[in-house]
Amino acid sequence: MFVKTRNFATDALDKFRELQRRSFGILELTASTLKAGQSEMDVARLLMRRYRDAGAGSFFHLPVVLFGARTALPGDWSIRDFYPKKDVLLKEGDSVILDAAPLFDGYLVDTSYSFCFGQNPVHRRMMQNLAEFRDDVRDSVSYGRRFKSIADSVAARMRDMGYEPVHTKHPGEVLGHRTLKAGKLPFEWRIQGLDGLSLGWFMLKGKLANAGLTRKAPTWNNGATSDHEPHDGLWLVEPHAANGAVGAKWEEILVIEDGKARWLDDDVPHVRQWAQIAEGGEYQPRQGN
Repeated sequence: MFVKTRNFATDALDKFRELQRRSFGILELTASTLKAGQSEMDVARLLMRRYRDAGAGSFFHLPVVLFGARTALPGDWSIRDFYPKKDVLLKEGDSVILDAAPLFDGYLVDTSYSFCFGQNPVHRRMMQNLAEFRDDVRDSVSYGRRFKSIADSVAARMRDMGYEPVHTKHPGEVLGHRTLKAGKLPFEWRIQGLDGLSLGWFMLKGKLANAGLTRKAPTWNNGATSDHEPHDGLWLVEPHAANGAVGAKWEEILVIEDGKARWLDDDVPHVRQWAQIAEGGEYQPRQGN
């Protein structure tokens, strides 16, 4: 089987957890060393080097680096707008999003790290508000609510908070998407420099779902292809909120087995950040992580 998305044994789940922590560690380490005046492009190149050095063989998408207002995905946002900019420089008070989707030996992990470079009460409040979706999404899946209904509720709740749910501007308008273990091909397959097997699988499954030929869409959004009960497997959940020039998100693996959901790991950066905020402390990246 060239692509596996569910029925993972314990050792495979342990491997996903280990690699998710590795990816978060790279993002948090990079965040801890940011300096005013660095460009998004400079930081993206640094992330690429660090992921390659850590054993990433390919990427589902290239590292995303967003500073300031770009974390809010303003205006008529497109896929190309996610590309890092050499003329967008980090400054005090900027919100920051670092996001990467490497494959290590075929294991796809997609992680996001958000923080504020300096002080910004809007970002702090937004990060605190985003915490509620972790329990809500997990519990809603376990209650058997349909994927579309869950995505609709997350978007509506964000609007009630005064935020725009800008994960709807992500490719596929996703609140979440499948993760997978890709098999090893006898040749190197790249699609515009990205991992061909995982990306090709997503493209094929998406087209089949849109044509009504399968109910196993690889994306989880507000559309008709998500109007079904949750499918077992590993899902990457990424609620993303925006308010003016401030954006924040988190992303991690949700495990669904026999219709019941749990987070793969509770030792993730955003959970630690929420605890720090609840205690009235700072939520900056750990130094030397």
